[in-house]
Amino acid sequence: MLPFLLWGLSSCSTRDDAELCFVGDSLVAGWDVKSGFPTYMVRNDGVSGARLEDILTWNLDYRNKDVIMLIGTNNLIGDIVNPEFQIRFIADFVEEYRRTIEILAPRRAFVLSVLPRNLEHDPSLLNESIKNLNKALSQMVGSLGYGKFVDVYDDFLYEGKLNMNYSTDGLHLNDMGYNILNARISREL
Repeated sequence: MLPFLLWGLSSCSTRDDAELCFVGDSLVAGWDVKSGFPTYMVRNDGVSGARLEDILTWNLDYRNKDVIMLIGTNNLIGDIVNPEFQIRFIADFVEEYRRTIEILAPRRAFVLSVLPRNLEHDPSLLNESIKNLNKALSQMVGSLGYGKFVDVYDDFLYEGKLNMNYSTDGLHLNDMGYNILNARISREL
């Protein structure tokens, strides 16, 4: 796991009308949100190597802010591909996600689906497991009342894996991949 660089993490400014706060792992850390959303005040609180449970340790304050969340790929180890443990893993992950959103207390939460992967060492059933996880996340976000699940999974899928036209290494995105995210989020705003 990569070391965390937490300097610079703080809450967005106090202007409410045009702010977007992005939070997540290296997929967010590598996202040029200032260029992608030039008419908004933006803050990128992405940290390489971050797992969902790390977010609450960063002391972020998103009250009355719009938050875009993309996190979860670093949590995908072990139990998610084992049918015997997958249901429990997904339930625990989704509950932790709900708790995280509630504690961050955003005005609106835009939860991006966990993206498919295409790493050589990934288990063969991982992307199918991610689809199951995204379905549960969608249901949870729908129940919040102030959240929107943005399902981009299929936008990145090719032959059951992450489309390498949108990726640098089978996990992280290139400019074309980020352009897809920019377009999808812009439609939701």
